[in-house]
Amino acid sequence: MQKSVEYPKKVAIIRLSAMGDIIHTAASIQFIKAKFPDMKIVWFCDEAFAEILKYNLEIDEVVSIPLRSLKQKFSFKKLKKIYKILKNSGEFDLIIDVQGLLKSALVARVIGKNIYGLDYFSAREKLAVLFYKKKFRVNCKEIAPFRFAKLLSNALGFEISKEMLLEKKPYLFWDKSKNYELINSYFETSKKTILLVVGASKASKIYPKKSWIEVISHLRMYNILILAGNKKEREFAKEIEENSIAKLLPKIDLNELKYLVSKIDLLIGNDTGPTHAAWALNKASIVLFGSTPVTMMMQTSKNIAISLDPNFRACRFDKNNKNIQKIKPALVVKKALELLGNE
Repeated sequence: MQKSVEYPKKVAIIRLSAMGDIIHTAASIQFIKAKFPDMKIVWFCDEAFAEILKYNLEIDEVVSIPLRSLKQKFSFKKLKKIYKILKNSGEFDLIIDVQGLLKSALVARVIGKNIYGLDYFSAREKLAVLFYKKKFRVNCKEIAPFRFAKLLSNALGFEISKEMLLEKKPYLFWDKSKNYELINSYFETSKKTILLVVGASKASKIYPKKSWIEVISHLRMYNILILAGNKKEREFAKEIEENSIAKLLPKIDLNELKYLVSKIDLLIGNDTGPTHAAWALNKASIVLFGSTPVTMMMQTSKNIAISLDPNFRACRFDKNNKNIQKIKPALVVKKALELLGNE
């Protein structure tokens, strides 16, 4: 008689932020569930990004934590609320801190003691490793989805390979009960749609306005939409809209973002969270890189990185790197036409 394999029945995954990292980490869930179908997976996430994970039936529960609110304005009342949320989340057989920061390690420690995480040479904040019962080394030069998969699979005692990630199923889901007529109204049945993600958290990751306008002028035969979030991004995007045929979308939430990206034919964007939703949904994309390395994404036949920095430092980002400003619009257009021709 074959001996049954013991494995943790209830697992906590700690990946609090940021959106792109959450998206890339979530790629592993389908493989974990395929290996351990009865395992209960509970994901701890900053409330600002929790919506990205919702409606994925392979994630049993998403615990939303108001960490950003605490950072914006600290109070003991907010801290007490977070502590209560964590303590009420139940008991876990295993806790995996994918983030490797002091704050993520502290969250892990509040909910339990059996914590696995990155080792001293892999964690971004070295103090975090003091909270881990078992530590794993992951090469920071590896591509992001595989780095996160490597830690999760090592912690659970099986392999998630790059080949498996390349064959992944789309894994972002939206609320099917909601009405998306406003988003649908921006699509044209006679034209393929390109979505531009023009913002990012750092100036060194933003493609210049003039270059976006030139790209749009050469792709004017397509339906081109612009996505922008905060006030500064929307002012930037509005100027692009006023000088091109592109249409600026209204502000949308993360649930609507997932639906939007599922409908497009191509996404062109800076290295920022919404851009990576295309890879997660198996949609064609071009990611423009500046101060961050191309290892922040997994390239495929239809997910392409453009970078002018072949000697990038994979483990340390240079915020003063302005190479994204030197990417020629003609190159972006060339890659876009190739991808749209293959759709």
